[in-house]
Amino acid sequence: MRTGAMIEIAAGLVVMAGMLAVLAFGLLPIVGTPITIIVLALGALLVAAGFARRAIAASPGRRHAMRTARMTGAGLVATAALAIGLPFTAEPLHLVRLDGVSLGYYLTALGALVGLVALAFVWAARQNRIDAEERRS
Repeated sequence: MRTGAMIEIAAGLVVMAGMLAVLAFGLLPIVGTPITIIVLALGALLVAAGFARRAIAASPGRRHAMRTARMTGAGLVATAALAIGLPFTAEPLHLVRLDGVSLGYYLTALGALVGLVALAFVWAARQNRIDAEERRS
């Protein structure tokens, strides 16, 4: 278990170091600011996930609470990705109109609702699995 945590931490550090190298060599205009921010955030999330995995392995008494907190954090990140990322993907679709409403707006509003419902079901299923595993052990 700790090997997986160290791999996550190392991968996150490598991703962040690579993006910082891109910034150091002045390649920001090629990559773009949003991509740079997303990649740096991904690296930070990998490092945080690795440290969370190490903490879960180190304290078996608090395993259930820590696994639930880690899953909740992942759910919050997914919710933020829906709220922030989905409107960016709708920009090209604003050219098409359905009944006077732009397709980008319609798909963003509908996609956010469908995504949140799907996220709720996935979160509940994973929480049930964590609870069942804790009852068995």
